[in-house]
Formats: sequence, structure tokens, C-alpha cells
Amino acid sequence: MDDVLETLRDAYEENDYDVADVTRNRSQVRVVLREAGANAEELRAIANDVVDEDDVLGLEVTTESSGGQDQLTTVVTFRYRPS
Repeated sequence: MDDVLETLRDAYEENDYDVADVTRNRSQVRVVLREAGANAEELRAIANDVVDEDDVLGLEVTTESSGGQDQLTTVVTFRYRPS
């Protein structure tokens, strides 16, 4: 799983996204990007390039405020279930 997290970080950074954090909690993967309003379809495509689409459950792209600050972030979350 840690290899998947590292590969996700690299893939988003290679596509010029500023990655704040990549974490997992059990099977839940969370990628926090410092860009607000990033293109959701592009973010999904990057995730599916790294992780087989059949292994991804419920991929969501949302915008959140970062740690009580005024800065907004874009967050990609999904359940990772390798086959």
C-alpha cells in the first residue's frame, strides 16, 4: 500500500499539482492538493492511471478548507481494494 501512496504522490506532482499530503486509513486513501478547484476528471484519470480502476471504490473529488485557514484544498479520496 505504501508503494501506491508514493506512486500517487509522484503521479500528481508530475502533472504539476502541489501535493500537501497522501495518507491512508485502512483501505481509505486520501490525497490533498494545495490547488482549489482542480479539474476533477483529470484528477480521477491520474488516480486510475496509478491504481487499476477495478481496485478503486467510490472515488470522490472535493474542496475543503485547510486546517482552519482561509486556503482551500482539493481532496481526492477513494477506497483501495486490490484484486
